[in-house]
Amino acid sequence: MSYDWETFKTCLVFYSSIVSTIALIVSILNYRRDKYKVLIDLTWDAGLRYEGMRSNVKETWGTVTVRNIGRRPVFISLAGLKYPDNERVYNLLGEENVEGIKLEEHDKPIEIKIPQDQLLKRYSKDWDKIYAVAYDIAGKEYRSTKSWSKPTWGE
Repeated sequence: MSYDWETFKTCLVFYSSIVSTIALIVSILNYRRDKYKVLIDLTWDAGLRYEGMRSNVKETWGTVTVRNIGRRPVFISLAGLKYPDNERVYNLLGEENVEGIKLEEHDKPIEIKIPQDQLLKRYSKDWDKIYAVAYDIAGKEYRSTKSWSKPTWGE
């Protein structure tokens, strides 16, 4: 049985195109899997502590949690709250982290306590319009999802 050289080249081109298409699909899937993904949660009334031994004055706070659920590291340069009447975000990372925090894969998330004091009480009617934001070093903004639990200071 004799094989034709043209048939062999055609089969070789066909198989190489299939293999290269599979390699392209695998590389696209790896790229999508290996990106960093930032997840932000805003929780109200996360903590409760009584001030003083016999006092009924209590302090409550909310929590902003920033975590990297992707495979690549991300550098968070700013994290805070966005209020309905102000576009400015105040950095709540703390004095020791003014330059930002690097989050690797499987790192402990950044947790920021927010005192639920008089500053938040003025937004008691618009509590559902407050959300947490974080910015990476490239300036990309990540927002928290809507908080479904009504805080104690909200109306």
